[in-house]
Amino acid sequence: MPSTPMRQSPSSPHPLLSPPRAIPNPYGWMRDDGRTNATVLDHLRAENEYGERATSHLDDLREGLYRECVCVCAYLVESLLETMPKNRPACQLLSCVQETDYTTPALKTSRSPGGKGYWYYTRFEEGQSYPRYCRAPQSSPDELMPPPVNGGWDVKTLANSTDGVTSTMGHVLPDEEVYLDVPALAVDGAYLAVGDIAISPDQKYVVYTLDERGGETCQLYVKDIELGMVRTVMRDRRNGSADVPLECDGSVVWNDASDALFYVTMDDAHRPHRLYHRRIIDSFGNWIDDAEDRRNEDDELLLDETDESYNLRIAKSFDGKYLLVRSSSKESSEVRYLDLRPEAGSEGTSLAKRLVCIARRKRKVLYRVTHCRGYWLVQTNIGGLPNLSLKACRVGEEGMDIWKDVVRSDSDVPVPAFDGGHERSLDGVTVFNPSAGNASPSPPLSFAVVTGREDGMPRVWILEFGEEETHASNDFSQLRISRMTRLEFDEDAYDVGIGGNRDPSLPYVVICYDSLLTPPSHFAVPLHSPSDMSTRKVLKAKYVPGYSKDLYACERTTVRSRDGKTDIPVSLVYHRDVLKERNNGFAVPTHLYGYGSYGASIEASFRSTRLPLLNRKVVYALAHVRGGGEMGRPWYDDAKYLTKKNSFNDFVDVARWLTSDVTNDGSDKNLAETSIGKGITNASKLSCEGRSAGGLLVGASLNQNPELFRAAILGVPFVDVACTMTDATIPLTVAEWEEWGNPNEGSIGITLTSYHYPWKIRNCHDEKFFDYIMSYSPINNIKDGAVYPACLITGGLHDPRVQASEYWEPAKFCAELRHRSSDKSGPVVLKMDMDSGHFSGSDRYKYFRDLAYDYAFLMDALGCTS
Repeated sequence: MPSTPMRQSPSSPHPLLSPPRAIPNPYGWMRDDGRTNATVLDHLRAENEYGERATSHLDDLREGLYRECVCVCAYLVESLLETMPKNRPACQLLSCVQETDYTTPALKTSRSPGGKGYWYYTRFEEGQSYPRYCRAPQSSPDELMPPPVNGGWDVKTLANSTDGVTSTMGHVLPDEEVYLDVPALAVDGAYLAVGDIAISPDQKYVVYTLDERGGETCQLYVKDIELGMVRTVMRDRRNGSADVPLECDGSVVWNDASDALFYVTMDDAHRPHRLYHRRIIDSFGNWIDDAEDRRNEDDELLLDETDESYNLRIAKSFDGKYLLVRSSSKESSEVRYLDLRPEAGSEGTSLAKRLVCIARRKRKVLYRVTHCRGYWLVQTNIGGLPNLSLKACRVGEEGMDIWKDVVRSDSDVPVPAFDGGHERSLDGVTVFNPSAGNASPSPPLSFAVVTGREDGMPRVWILEFGEEETHASNDFSQLRISRMTRLEFDEDAYDVGIGGNRDPSLPYVVICYDSLLTPPSHFAVPLHSPSDMSTRKVLKAKYVPGYSKDLYACERTTVRSRDGKTDIPVSLVYHRDVLKERNNGFAVPTHLYGYGSYGASIEASFRSTRLPLLNRKVVYALAHVRGGGEMGRPWYDDAKYLTKKNSFNDFVDVARWLTSDVTNDGSDKNLAETSIGKGITNASKLSCEGRSAGGLLVGASLNQNPELFRAAILGVPFVDVACTMTDATIPLTVAEWEEWGNPNEGSIGITLTSYHYPWKIRNCHDEKFFDYIMSYSPINNIKDGAVYPACLITGGLHDPRVQASEYWEPAKFCAELRHRSSDKSGPVVLKMDMDSGHFSGSDRYKYFRDLAYDYAFLMDALGCTS
């Protein structure tokens, strides 16, 4: 750690924290970094046993919800599985029809003339917790759209073998092969999560990373797809014994020759910080065996990010030409690139020396880049812009001062396409270079598919780049946009983004669309005619068994915040029968969900996991509070640092709006409102939920107004903000200072009154940030003697994430809440996953079990279990 004080900013006028202050921490003994302390483990197991006893009356309900969730949802990550065939009948409870599905096939053509391209897709099968990753060969170079699926692809066939009776599924596409069989990998493990999966450029190998413990540290494996042989990538000699598997952050990138990998390792604080290059195939095509130490050299270290507030991330440009290496904090970034297809003569130069920085980092300047035929398309907030703008420079030019606005030249006066203003925000850019054979007589230089936000909604634009143009003004890039088209849709509120695309040479982009009422669909948009809706081809539209869109309704509205000037977007979805209860003046059970951190947006998207609640006439409300990104970067900036309480105030204001004008006995006071949401419920019928930083949102909101809610779910919550932000030994704390504020530097300036500490004292830091964090940190602001709602608090023993919580945060909060709240409060249940961490892994059935547990808890509290 640096020996000098780290202020929130160099010009900070706030006094430093001196002398140190104590943070009450009576449950500090629950922290065990090694997860081996018998007292702590016994306590967590006892909490789980207590939770099971306290909710044992919900066993039948949980089992019913589990079956219903599997039947209705049939997928773990809803963006992963997209549809069931339209001719399948609706059925109830568990069946193979609902459990079996596949994703939209995505084409990756061959770079070699006459080579074989493949359609890549993922499929789930009945009874399998994990997916299988599959591919099928492209039938001909002219086959650019997914071919029809085989009849009987979802039929299981039984056959006798030496191992007994085995079953096989039909192929989705002809000559299907499974290149990664995750169910086979998960046979012996209690936890498994797939990190990254990358097909080599020659499409002969697949490299994949697996988290087999839940700590978000992955091991790396390489498989020869044709031979079926799998190799574990081992540590190099520099890091000790070569018979120990290599551990990395989970991301991995192939070189262009398909014989080497780039990977990133993490430091002791779980921060990705070092980029390495590893050769795995020798010049004769043989595997270089680490275990027998036959390698002639150690892995090459390309970059070491020493600033503890920065993380290192790697990716490959969509066209495969460049390795992109991004060092970034919450508010600043720096991008380097490595040419993966260099000109002849550079082979002898070390890769580290060939790594080029596009522009050195500057405080408060964020940027990322996309390659577009010799240009970098730079997305940046340089100049203090409220949102990201779109600029460009030639590859090889360095420095921020040469970035120029990318303008539209389809008007009389060149206008920046994305100027970084308040009206339109920019999220990402993907460049396509379709072949001239499928283009107009004068094909454009390239197409860029841009995602962003406008009017508070996610948007997609298609930019058509023409030939280079010399502008009279030096303020504009030579890369010009000859046409800019925003994709339009029929519904007022929706979620839209780029779907599965693997090949930049195709003449179309796959877009994924859904809404609160419309299940996800994937369709191809021709790049040359994006505004012509008749040319869009639906590739796959999700079928949800038993779901009838006409039975439900939704609404997008706003709620005025307590400051009198901010309108908080709110999305509502509900069963139409709710209107009868509403019109009769009864309080309707309502569930309020929120997040509000890191600029992440909660979209108005379809979630079939909500149907068990909606079908029991529970209104589902999404509060798009400040701290998220729904209204662009300013919406995020307006609820961090010393304005973080805006997130909590917004959430409580929405809750008050939902419960206003309805008395406790359900009688009508004033229903003359344009929105169904105002006064639709009361405190005895309102629950809330937040996960990770959303758990902080819920915890702080409960402290502000515990009487507003009947029940709350805090999933792996970040609720011990002060203790965590003052301890840089906890993974990722330093990087989080640019989200919450830097009350001090690690163990500096603050001591804990605990059975387990105190910490060392060195320098002191900004007192104002310490005071502000202490004023809202949920565990430090529980109201003594107040009546709190029933709370379900979840955690994972191996959780490494400070922004969600180490396992001891939910455990400590649970104990503190029981101790300080009134004995008239609702039950407080801690459910600790002893096998995993922040996420439930890739096991969809475990996800369904957890979801059923949560829903049963809510329904019991709200009185809608039938």
